Amino acid sequence: MISCAVTTSLLGCMVTLYLYFRYTMCLDIGLLPRIFLLMPFLAAGCIPLLVSYRLENLLGSFYTLYRHSLYFIFIGCIILFTVTLISDALFLLFSLFPSAAKFEFCCRWLNWTNLALALLCTIWALYSGFKIPEVREINITDNKLKHEYTIAVLSDLHIHRVVSPKRIEKIVEQTNARKPDVVLLAGDVIDDDTGRITEAVEKLKGLKAEKGVYFVTGNHEFYTGYARAVRELKNLGFFFLENAGAPLGEDLYLAGVPDTFSGAAYGKMPDLKAAFAGAGKEAFRLLVSHTPAVFPGKDFDLEVSGHTHGGQIFPFHILTKLHNKYLSGLYEMENGARIYVSDGAGQWGPQMRFLAPSEITILKIGPSIKKAKE
Repeated sequence: MISCAVTTSLLGCMVTLYLYFRYTMCLDIGLLPRIFLLMPFLAAGCIPLLVSYRLENLLGSFYTLYRHSLYFIFIGCIILFTVTLISDALFLLFSLFPSAAKFEFCCRWLNWTNLALALLCTIWALYSGFKIPEVREINITDNKLKHEYTIAVLSDLHIHRVVSPKRIEKIVEQTNARKPDVVLLAGDVIDDDTGRITEAVEKLKGLKAEKGVYFVTGNHEFYTGYARAVRELKNLGFFFLENAGAPLGEDLYLAGVPDTFSGAAYGKMPDLKAAFAGAGKEAFRLLVSHTPAVFPGKDFDLEVSGHTHGGQIFPFHILTKLHNKYLSGLYEMENGARIYVSDGAGQWGPQMRFLAPSEITILKIGPSIKKAKE
């Protein structure tokens, strides 16, 4: 994943360079102090390169605190960048031609205001990342269904060595409290060497569902070791859906496909025909695909996905939406089917979220409202 860290660091340095020039232009200091001041800004932009797991051998038990602290600074810079752009736009809107003295005063006032607001937002983002996800209930009706089903969706848990097993345990408890008929693990469950996260992954064994727990692969299962990740989840008693399906009732058929974002690079292509080979003609077809992909034809009625994290940290919502047609929530697709994209119960990289809260998704699917009342 070094290429991802390099890309993120390049973007980070662009952000911190802007912040450097924006927040030092009001300072009356010489060239040498400005050069020294540039160094911490560049270092902050390169933080994704400075949190490698390889440093764990050097830092030992302090690695987790080190990682969280650096990511707090990195995300704080991104949030400050966003706050600064908005405040500067408003400042220019309300005072198009300020005098030099007035500009200097407003510049300093804006700087301190921006810094305070960004700090508060960054603290909130840290809290949002660590807190147990809220339960988000979505009701979907369809005439093909004769019974009501409660389906729990846990997407993007991203279990790695700095994720507390206690957090996973509480997510499992929250999920079980909704008494789901089936639990779907919609990819990016495992995000580390399986040997380093055994305790946290074992907590998933506590998931309870009458019709079982099913999982599909996400892009991070491929990155961290496809075979080991799949074996680990199978050993917990979970059912693997890779271009395969299973009937959950006479009126409901569940199928899953490999991740469309990265599976092709590993020789794993989605095959909807194979996935729904055992489905009855009249059954409601539920597809689990980690990435919210657009498939030609109407081979399914509802697609359940994750991957986007809802943007995770604003303003990455914008970039994520440009890369994915569907960002978060329930959509009507062009092929007549529907798709639900979960914001996910965990997060990639920094354990932080801003304006994209994590969720435990509970899908209530059943017959039309009219039939349900009969």
